[in-house]
Amino acid sequence: MEIKLPWGPEHLSLNLPDTWNVIFPKKKEAKGRQKKVDEVSVIRESLMKPAGAKPLSGHKLKGKRVVVIVDDNTRPTPAHRFFHLILLSLRKAGVSLKNVTVIPGLGIHTPMTEAEMAEKIGPKNLMQVRWENHDAFNVNANHYFGTTGRNTPVYLNRNLKDAGLIVLLGLVEPHLWAGFGGGLKNILPGVAYAETIGLHHEIIAEPPYQFNRVGLLPENNSFRQDLEEIRRMIKADIFCVNVVLDHSKNVVACFAGDPIEAHRKGVEYNFRELGLRIDRPVDGIIVNSFPMDINFKQGMKCVGNSLPALASGGAVMAFMRAERGLDDIVPPKGAKPLSILKAILRLIGPARVRGFLEKVRPGLNVEEKFLVYYSMQLIREYDLFFYVPTLSEAEAKQLGFFVRCASPDDVIRQGLKKIGRNATVAVFPEAGVTFPVVDGGS
Repeated sequence: MEIKLPWGPEHLSLNLPDTWNVIFPKKKEAKGRQKKVDEVSVIRESLMKPAGAKPLSGHKLKGKRVVVIVDDNTRPTPAHRFFHLILLSLRKAGVSLKNVTVIPGLGIHTPMTEAEMAEKIGPKNLMQVRWENHDAFNVNANHYFGTTGRNTPVYLNRNLKDAGLIVLLGLVEPHLWAGFGGGLKNILPGVAYAETIGLHHEIIAEPPYQFNRVGLLPENNSFRQDLEEIRRMIKADIFCVNVVLDHSKNVVACFAGDPIEAHRKGVEYNFRELGLRIDRPVDGIIVNSFPMDINFKQGMKCVGNSLPALASGGAVMAFMRAERGLDDIVPPKGAKPLSILKAILRLIGPARVRGFLEKVRPGLNVEEKFLVYYSMQLIREYDLFFYVPTLSEAEAKQLGFFVRCASPDDVIRQGLKKIGRNATVAVFPEAGVTFPVVDGGS
């Protein structure tokens, strides 16, 4: 059986065993191809009819300070195409733009340059406001707001303490740990202190060890619930503007208003338009990184997004274009051979992976620690076969959590060897943005 996967401007052809039961999960309600919408009109209408809040322009903000938190350049939110609408609404609410501070939600990511900020929100928009990078590593740049019910001490950017209004600009898409991005995630971890971020992330290493939470509903996700407790700690009004993008990274929907109600509407839209139905977990998944093809880190979304469809012990057959290769990832040195590491991790079980990580890889920063933890849990539970033409064999060995395949056909051969001739395999051609909904979920 031959199938084709999107691969840049072309397609990648794969020959699958005829004995495999190959399925292509679809939306619950199949519709024709969506027409391109007018982005500005979609966002303007959402701003005028927000969920659970009055319109942004209806606030009385004369003389008040406004903080706008926009996700950073690791996210594809095209804020430059609609930021002028936010400024217009603020002016109508009586805001002097000299009282507007824009902060990228960096978490512990690299600070953005002025050129990057101009690209993110638009050069003309940037000229009208002041902006500053968030500093997650200086406790004095952050203010203590309280402690969550899960004992996360909440230190956030000090600008939030005296703000009259906080505006969040972001993206609702499948997310490894939060279930879906967007909402109050712009604040935690976006503008949180590093220690706060680290303790918050500890949740994914707690029982029942749900290291992959893509598509998990907010009410069932302790990670999302923990970060949303900050809402009661912040005195300022918070107004959220969350967009959803199509496969070409165009805005197709916008959900504005209360940061929780608007986010939930975005989650519902994701389930309806990006959720692909599948009856039960399968033996193997074929996943393609399209359209998240810039680098390996972005390409890995195709694996995390699709894992809910895979039975424990199954095989991941992944195809990642990763145009820039590893890009800013610095692979570790001295990684153990994959076969040995897999044997150790399967022997110790999920509860002891975190302790094992602390012994073999001490000194990692927060993001590195939990990405390595994630990869170790992947190794423990699944077999991974990757075709990433921009990665060398040496780089793959340094990363140490998947088998590097020299060709697309080699991926299928390795998968066949693992799951056998009579396996059921699900195919996700655009797994960079879609996710499976198993057994008739929400």
